[in-house]
Amino acid sequence: MTQRTLLNYVGIAILLLGLGTAEFTYWRSLNGDSKVGGDSVSLESEREYERTMDTTVGTIGLIMKHFSDALGSLAQPGPLAILIGAFSLLAGGGCFLAASRMPRE
Repeated sequence: MTQRTLLNYVGIAILLLGLGTAEFTYWRSLNGDSKVGGDSVSLESEREYERTMDTTVGTIGLIMKHFSDALGSLAQPGPLAILIGAFSLLAGGGCFLAASRMPRE
């Protein structure tokens, strides 16, 4: 078995496992296994919290808090499934690209 063939097989395995995992993660979120809690925080109290954060830790601290919230939202099943699918497409495509650039034997 040549390295080119091996890379193609690895690419296929990455695509199958990655997209299967993404589909399973998304399917589980549709069937109600994920807890979606609605925050009943009003807009005014959120603005007050941001003002307090801004005066306490500064603008950099507030930016870090927003970044942390954005990363936390990736843990939800929908965006997580999209992220898993995108990374598996990139990794599988990288394997196919590397295999296509190898000389034929």
